[in-house]
Amino acid sequence: MKSRHTAVTLKDVAEKAGVSVTTVSRILNGSDNAIPIREDTRQRVFAIAAKLGYKPNLLARGLRGSASSLLGVIARDITDPFHIQILQGIHNAATRREYRLFLGNVNYRADVAVTYSSMFEQSHADGIIIIGDIEGDEAALDILTNQHRYVVGVTDRVERRKYPGVYADGALGTQLALEHLWTLGHRNIICVSDPRNHDGRLRAEIYQQYMYDHGIEKKAHVFMIPQDPDASYQVGQEIFASFSGTQRPTAIFAASDTFAIYLMQAAFQAGISIPQQISIIGFDNIDITPYVIPPLTTIDQLGVEMGQNAANLLLDMIEQDRESSEVDDVVMQPSLVVRQSTSAPPTR
Repeated sequence: MKSRHTAVTLKDVAEKAGVSVTTVSRILNGSDNAIPIREDTRQRVFAIAAKLGYKPNLLARGLRGSASSLLGVIARDITDPFHIQILQGIHNAATRREYRLFLGNVNYRADVAVTYSSMFEQSHADGIIIIGDIEGDEAALDILTNQHRYVVGVTDRVERRKYPGVYADGALGTQLALEHLWTLGHRNIICVSDPRNHDGRLRAEIYQQYMYDHGIEKKAHVFMIPQDPDASYQVGQEIFASFSGTQRPTAIFAASDTFAIYLMQAAFQAGISIPQQISIIGFDNIDITPYVIPPLTTIDQLGVEMGQNAANLLLDMIEQDRESSEVDDVVMQPSLVVRQSTSAPPTR
């Protein structure tokens, strides 16, 4: 047995298994070849590799100038349930193509994104995926794209940037949400959104334009707050505190499902029933939305599929050696999912 300070090599496994180093490499790396390998040989190599404690040195591949099979993922906020869906999709696509992920959570801080970018460069990551854009991140993105040739962004963008991206049509999604409420008969609609990302600002702007186009701009009211429980709950208390007035809202367009769920809790605490007294529609279709009470009407952005598309786009760039300028954005089409949190407004 090797000492714990000495790495087990392919040669060690090959000698123990009584086969060539090439055969061991093909088995452990999953390489295809016209010459078949017997299943009992394959299983023997796997068993010996596990017993010896063999670990593939992906970093060494990068140092030799070949692909490291590592992707760096920089997440704006790993606690965001929609970003978790995207990460799941990235992981699924990457592992199918025999890549592994490094994950960095930056919590809305562009400087931390630069730190992770440098770490991924030192680890010879083949490419970088950025989940969620960060306000004021242009300088950080300049550094990141100078350090890495292959970069793809996913979600929370509204137009082409310095590197290709995969994102949903946020303007269309907002229109679908507002058209749903309008068709039900709602005219007193308020909006809650997050100013810290591009999508949050876009959804608020589309809401205001929609209210103006329908001649009810005087009833437009936007709460721009960070997406966190305390801020959302306080806004909910403010909304529901004056709920006895004749001009009270009959519907809330929440620019994320997380906002919607926080507001549903505030409504419950205030004794306001959904949708009998107020309708709430979210945005994202995160995994929990069918199970909240009542189940949440929302806009589906296909988060898992979005992550898969981003990973495949990046891996195609790497494997085909394509420059960012040669790669188009992938803009996905959102859809309305109607559940039980929306209905016609109450009669006065």
